[in-house]
Amino acid sequence: MTDTANPLGRRGLIRSGAIGGTAALLAAGTGIAHAAAVAPPPVNDKDFPDFTLIKINSDDDSLAKIQKKGLVVGTSNDWPYSFLDPKTNEWSGIDSGFLTLACKMLNIDKITVQTVTFDGLIPGLLDGRFDIVGDSIHYTKNRSKVVNFCFPNYYYAEALVVPKGNPKKLHQLADCNGFTVGTLLGTNYAEWLQGIPGIKFQGYKDWAQIIPELAIGRTDAALYDQPVVAALMKEHPEWQIEMPADYEPRTFKNPVGYSSYAFRQADVQWVMAVSSAFQWMEYNNKSQEILTKWGLTGYNN
Repeated sequence: MTDTANPLGRRGLIRSGAIGGTAALLAAGTGIAHAAAVAPPPVNDKDFPDFTLIKINSDDDSLAKIQKKGLVVGTSNDWPYSFLDPKTNEWSGIDSGFLTLACKMLNIDKITVQTVTFDGLIPGLLDGRFDIVGDSIHYTKNRSKVVNFCFPNYYYAEALVVPKGNPKKLHQLADCNGFTVGTLLGTNYAEWLQGIPGIKFQGYKDWAQIIPELAIGRTDAALYDQPVVAALMKEHPEWQIEMPADYEPRTFKNPVGYSSYAFRQADVQWVMAVSSAFQWMEYNNKSQEILTKWGLTGYNN
């Protein structure tokens, strides 16, 4: 939600009380308006003053079950968002920062991380292999048919990536007619590229293949997350790639363009609890602290 569309901004909306509308919309999307209410599980309001759960009418006890057994997170091992640090084997990244803090707030003492390819995240969630897609994921029309999304927590856009000097003059996706463009399978970028007539789509199961393939000429361009591309350009100047400065992202700064996490549609209590935690973080500037640690700015909040 841009400041132009709403002068208060996201944090201003929370402070003004408008967040109740967000809660109502989230609850409405679950189809639980006529369910019986149950007492909410306890949360950590001692270390996180004034933290409470969004009130919902539901007989679902998914949060209580996770508090008892521990949380299983699914990730595509996606640096710098959600990955296992090769030096320590500990879960790290931007999304780890948000969800680890949420677990402390929600009295979840155990976190187990499972890694799969990105296109296996939602199937794994639906099969019950894990309790949340704990990797940066965005709302799309197709995903919304099978999973729920929580309160969005940070923004970034995609980047078009081309060889240094941009010899084929590719500045927008419309310029890529007749050319091969690569991206990660299972992403909204893959959906976009496959929906544009004339683009030769090249999908990858591992994001680490995308830019090296471009660098050696196997694709003409790539479409991927701007923070990742910028970091790779810094680490690998020998790849001789660039991001056209005049590329206009399709990921707008509105709620749909924000990164979020995916949940099973039946886990109403759990998705609402995580949304409550993220709203508290936003109000108390904890979101900005996490983003700053990873080199992001207020623009990404």
